[in-house]
Parts: sequence; C-alpha cells; structure tokens
Amino acid sequence: MAFRDLLRTRLALRIYLVGLAQFAVVAAGFLALLEMNRPKGFPHEHQVRFLHEVIAREIEDRREVQSVLELAQTEMRATVTVLDPDGAVFATNAPPGAPRCMPFRPGKPPDEQHPPCHVKPVRFPDGRDGRIEQIAPFRGPPGPPITGPRLVGLVLVVVGISSWLLARTLTRPLRRLSTAARAFGGGELKARAALPNRDELGEVSRAFDEMAERVTELLRAERELLANVSHELRTPLSRIRMALALVAEAEGDVAVAREMLGEIGGDLDELERLISDVLTAARLDFEDAASHAGIPPLRRERVDMHDLLTHAASRFRAAHPQRALVVDVPAELPSVHADPVLLRRVFDNLLENAHKYTEKPTEAVELVARVGKEITVEVVDKGVGIAAEDLPRVFRPFFRVDKSRTRATGGLGLGLPLAKRIVDAHGGEIELVSAPNEGTRARVRLPIANLPAA
Repeated sequence: MAFRDLLRTRLALRIYLVGLAQFAVVAAGFLALLEMNRPKGFPHEHQVRFLHEVIAREIEDRREVQSVLELAQTEMRATVTVLDPDGAVFATNAPPGAPRCMPFRPGKPPDEQHPPCHVKPVRFPDGRDGRIEQIAPFRGPPGPPITGPRLVGLVLVVVGISSWLLARTLTRPLRRLSTAARAFGGGELKARAALPNRDELGEVSRAFDEMAERVTELLRAERELLANVSHELRTPLSRIRMALALVAEAEGDVAVAREMLGEIGGDLDELERLISDVLTAARLDFEDAASHAGIPPLRRERVDMHDLLTHAASRFRAAHPQRALVVDVPAELPSVHADPVLLRRVFDNLLENAHKYTEKPTEAVELVARVGKEITVEVVDKGVGIAAEDLPRVFRPFFRVDKSRTRATGGLGLGLPLAKRIVDAHGGEIELVSAPNEGTRARVRLPIANLPAA
C-alpha cells in the first residue's frame, strides 16, 4: 500500500499524527533545554556581533563610540566598556564603581560580583589592539546543562504518555469487540459490539454486527425450518394413516378403497415436493462449496427451452386440471446451456406458486416466453399478490408472507429462494412484480447458449 493510500485510513492517520506530535514535543523540549543552558541575560550572538562591528567602525571617533554604547545600554541593557591598547578606558556606559567583568566559564557560574561578559579585541587607528568588554545584566545562574540522561528522559516521558493514550484508544474498542465476539460465540445471540468509531475499528465492528445479524437470522430460519418440516411431514403422514385405516375398515369396498388411494397419492405427492425442496437446497449448498474446490457445480447440457416449458405446462395441467393455463411459448425458442433438472424445478415452483395464491378458480395462470438478447419467461397470475414491504424478502430462505399464506397454501418458504439460486447459478436473473389483490408477475431471464456475435 502506498504512503498516500495509507494516510487515507483513519487509524493509520491517527498513528501518523501521534508520531508527528511526539517528534514536535521532543524537538520543542530540546530547544527549551538549549535556551535554559544559555547564560541568563546574555543577548543573542548576532546582537553582540553587530554591536562589536559598529564599535570597530566608529573607533576613530570617541563621541560616536560613546553614542553607540549609550544606545546599547538603552536597547540591550548591556554594559559595554572599550579599553585602548594601554588598558585605559576609551569609552564606557558603565556607572561609576561598577565591577569589572570576567569571561564566562561553564565550570564557574557568574554572580553579581563577577558578572559574565563578552571580550573581543578591537583594532585602533595606530594598529594596536584594544578590547571590548560587554557585560549583560545579571538574571541568575544559567540553566542546567544539556546531558544525555535529561534528553533521554524527556523523550521517554513524551513517548510514554502519547503511546499510552494511543494504546488506550485502540485497546478499549478492541476489548469491547472481543467481548461481544466471545458472548456471541457462547450463544448470546443478542451480543453486538456497536462501536461508534468512524475509523477501521468501527468498520470491523459494523461488519461483525452485520455478520451476527445474518447468523442470528439464519439460526432462526433453521429453527423455523425444523418446526415447519416436522409439521408438514406430520400432516400428510397422519392423513395417509387415516386413509389406510379407512381402507382396512372398508372390507372390500372397491369404491372407498379407490377414493382413499387417490388421497394417499396426493399426500405422497406433497411429501415428495417437500423432500425435493429440502434436498435441492442441500444440493445447491454442497455444490456452492464444491465449486470453490474446482468441482463443476452444475450438470450442464444443451436444453431446448420450448420442450422444457411445454412439459412444465403439461405437468401443471395434470396436477391442477381445474386451473386454466394460458401458454404463449414460441416454437423457435432457442436453447440454453443449463442443468435441466434444476431449471425444470424453477418453472414448476413458479407455476405452483401462481396456482396456490390465485384464490378464484376461474382465474387463469399465464406462461409466456419471449426472445431477445436473452430468453425471458414470465409466469403471471391474478392472485392475492405481495405487499411492497415483503417483496425484498421473498427470496430469503424460509420467509413466508403470513398475510397471504394460509394452511392450505402453506409451505417451507423454499420455492422462490431455490428458484433464485438456480437462476443465479445459470447466469440469469429473476424478479417479481406484484401488488396486493392485483396478482404477481414472476420474470426469469436466461442467457442463450452460444449466442452468435452481432
């Protein structure tokens, strides 16, 4: 990751800014120690150098030199004495009786009796050297000298405090996230991290909460599946047992036996559909995992869509002879490269749903196919429809719209999710257009096999 990209992340930017702050504080402390180590009261070196240059330039005129010294006293509060080559006072701004200065030495701190001074030679017109003695006002002893331990101590203190603050801002949300993860792993399904952070830790927290929500929903759906499967199995099995008991009590009554066997056949068909839905879902789950291992997930072959839809219509009419089915499928419908067993399951489920949720027996169900850049198949009914707030959830496993699904039209909520997963696996799309009491239009789009280039 490039440095510019790294700084775009909030967490990395925070660490980078803390590092800059540490460097700035250490640098400021170092400069403060330098200032403390400078003798108190001394003017800056450039001021001293400038003053000496002015004195040397005006050394020929005692009055000008005296004026310069008086200005130095006013502006710099420094006492300056110019001595000629014989040691006599040439010019001075020192008051009478003022002590003579001594050059500053680090081993011997100055005091009021021996103030520090700058001493510098100055060339007089006769070629001999005098000297300039500049005394700074005494303000106390110089600060402690800079030493290695002091500097290291300053660095350790600054880095330690800032690192502790940074570590605290990182460990607290991480501890909260780990606590939520342990609680959720221990079975507390309501455990959430819910971090308010807007950095990467907040993103991890939101991802964990979303994952926990999906896992909770999946576990709830599995529990509903177990309850629904047991209920759906118990009902037809109970009817089959009662039918067999009635046949046994009929004692040779062929009419009663034939009627009971018909009901048994219907119950067995219901059981077969139930088991087929569950097994198809399990197969798709297995093949999703197998596809990541390099195993082909579908048993694809060239499928004639006209034949597949025609046979689906025939099965629907045989299962529901009282329901009118309008079929509009062109004979020249092209083929698709698909798994015929799974694809047949899609249209069987859509037609079965259209029948279940069309309450009026006189209302017909439509099966329409069209060809463009892809094959579009629609199953249309005039049934109870689906509310707008339920449409986004109808493709979730085990979801059932309670307002429109009674015991007679009940199920596990696997039909539409299975249809979507199968269509998605074939590179197609499925969508529902519906409104309450206006019916539902299920639209499936599938890519054409070996579509020639335009």
